[in-house]
Amino acid sequence: IIMVLLFVYDIFFVFITPLFTKDGISIMERVATGSSSEKQKFDAPQDYVEKEQIPLVIKVPYLQKCDILTVCAPQYGLIGFGDIVIPGLLTAYCGYFDTLAHPGETKWYYIISCVAYAVGLVITYGALIGMQIAQPALLYLVPCTLCAVLGTALKRGEIRPLWTGRAGVAAPRPFDEDIPSSSDN
Repeated sequence: IIMVLLFVYDIFFVFITPLFTKDGISIMERVATGSSSEKQKFDAPQDYVEKEQIPLVIKVPYLQKCDILTVCAPQYGLIGFGDIVIPGLLTAYCGYFDTLAHPGETKWYYIISCVAYAVGLVITYGALIGMQIAQPALLYLVPCTLCAVLGTALKRGEIRPLWTGRAGVAAPRPFDEDIPSSSDN
């Protein structure tokens, strides 16, 4: 559920917020790149210092034909920390589920979630390069990872155990224990 909510959140802050900002730049892009319409004044030798980029992004250079002019100013895309952590939580859960449901066997859910994440990243950067505008990575990562994992669970008949996290464990029933009744006193 949290992945779907963050999927909507990511889309809103990348595609919808430019409609509400004065300069048409999304809030997510502004925060990630540290750009601002104003410069911030500090008590420093320099008069003005640009705002810094948050440390929660990874710069990924575009793989493109290189010439002498682009060597000094390479173009790159950004992937946010949340774009790594959120699908990573699903991947970690898949590893946990595999360990419970299929001990000693190949961890298929884990492998499939890792491959789906890689495919989602390729699609994300393809869209980023193709459209030349900021892209919410979760727009591509969430459907790739969730569809792959849920498709695998559906094929294996393990939707309920995957959802509940009770692989190979009988669900506890309420009031299983002997409860002393008032007539036993």
